Order: sequence, then structure tokens, then C-alpha cells
Amino acid sequence: TGFPFVDACMRSLIECGWLNFRMRAMLVSFATYNLWLDWKRIAGHLARVFLDYEPGIHYPQLQMQAGTTGINAMRVYNVTKQGKDQDPNGVFIRKYVPELGNVPHEYIHEPCNMTTSVQKKCRVFIGNGDDKVRSSRLGFQPIKQSTGKHEECNTNDSFYYPSPIVNETTSARISKDKLAAVRKQVSTKAEAQQVYLKHGSRKNRGADRDGVKPKALSSTVKRVKVDKGQTSLLSSWKSLPPKQPKGEVPVQNQQLADGTDNDTKVSAKSSPATTQFLAQKEVSDTSILETVEWSCKICTYLNEKPLALACSMCGSERQ
Repeated sequence: TGFPFVDACMRSLIECGWLNFRMRAMLVSFATYNLWLDWKRIAGHLARVFLDYEPGIHYPQLQMQAGTTGINAMRVYNVTKQGKDQDPNGVFIRKYVPELGNVPHEYIHEPCNMTTSVQKKCRVFIGNGDDKVRSSRLGFQPIKQSTGKHEECNTNDSFYYPSPIVNETTSARISKDKLAAVRKQVSTKAEAQQVYLKHGSRKNRGADRDGVKPKALSSTVKRVKVDKGQTSLLSSWKSLPPKQPKGEVPVQNQQLADGTDNDTKVSAKSSPATTQFLAQKEVSDTSILETVEWSCKICTYLNEKPLALACSMCGSERQ
């Protein structure tokens, strides 16, 4: 790409299959804002190279970093600044972009700023490799093309490194202006409000945020009431079924020898698993008739069908 830190991150990712969160966000930001690529075009490639690829995390994060959700602030990373902040000495860059190994420290993050004399001195020439004729006229030695592979480079060789494929500042400004114009539209605000109601965070952070609209929405949008019927995953795990006395199995409407019905519990030899299953079944049978909606204990989705045997969102069996 002509941006050393971006190239180093991509080569590291392809070789190792992992990057930290900030570098992943930076790559998505560069691809979607600076290169103006549709996030769906990069989703498949990144999914293949991520060793920890998980669809439920991968696609929402891509949409959020690309600014398409409408409820999150635009995350436009300055890749040159990120390189200087995260890799100030260029150690990471020199490891995964070895053709820049001879570049002076002050130019390692922006080799395109090297003068012709500096390029000739360090034997790293900025360009796409198609201008060998022009280079030879300046007295340059034969150039070895960059392979893009993580390997040791002979310090006596010369290398080409491409010029930046976009103007970082200009491309970022144009993309932010375009996205900001879309976010100001009434239809976008309405859709963003629906996204917030369905996917917005329900976790309190120091104060009751119930009814607070997303920051990305306009101040003219009325505050919405957040539904508290959807329980969190933690509260679902804490709510355990009532324990039954050891050795007793709940029996409903058992007919005794004299022909009368009795709803009492009788002692029986059964495994703990059987006892727990029957206890859960007894609780679920009575709760179904009392509630209209039920929350899935796996994904916490609020199902609207009271008699459904499985969650309509994740497909897990009702517990």
C-alpha cells in the first residue's frame, strides 16, 4: 500500500493469523475510509486469515468499524500516526517489511519523504518498479523487486517500495464528508434508532441509562424507552432451577392404589440427572402458561412465541 505500518500488519496477519484489536480496527478503517472499499469486500478475506474468526463477532465489528451501523462514532484511524505511536522505533515494520531495513529511522514510517540522495544511499527506491529506465538514467543500480515475504534481505541489494496508493489526509476527509452527509438524513436517523433499540448496549455504566438515545443520533430525536424484559446472560446463569430433595422425584397427578389422585412427591431411586431434568420440566410446564414471552438462556433473545421449544434466534433448545 505504500504505508509501512499497514503493510507490516497485513503481512504479520497472513503469517501468524492474529492481530490485536487496535490493529484490526486500523486495517478496517484504512480499507473502508481511505480506500473506500465496501466492508463486505474485505470481510471474506479477513475471515479466512483470522485464526479466531467468529461470525457473531466478525461481521458486527466490521460494520461498526466501517461506520455503517449509524449509532457509533466514525472511527477513522491515521495509519501513519498509529505506526509512530505503536511502533516508534520501526522494529515491527523492519521485521515484516524487510525491504525497508536500510531506511533511516526518521523515514521508516514515511519512506515516501526520502529525497533521491537518501534513497540512493540506503538503496531503497520509492516507486512502483516500472520506472527502471528513469532510475538508470540517475545512476541507480539494478533494483530488486520487493517480494513481500518475511525473509532476510541482503544489505547489498536494492529494493523498490511503492508510493502511497492514496493521499491519507485527503481520502480520509472525503470519506468522512460523504458518510456525515448520509448520517444527517432523516431516513438514516430513523434506521439508526431501530438499530439501537435492537442491538444497543443495555449495561449500566455508573448511572441509569434507560431511555438515553445513542450519541450518534441527532438531539432532535426523542428518547426511547429501553425494554428491560430481556435479561442479561449473567442473570440467566445465576437463575438456577429449585433443588429437589435427594432421592425424590416430582410426580404429578399420580393415581394411587385406591383410585385417588395425589400431587405429592414420592421417594424413588433415580440418578441426579433424572431428578434435575424432571424438576426443570415441572418448572417449565407451569411457567409456559404464565408468561407470553420467554428469554433464551443461551443468547438472551426475547422470544415472542410462548410455546416454542427452541429459540428462534440461536436455535438452542428451550431450558
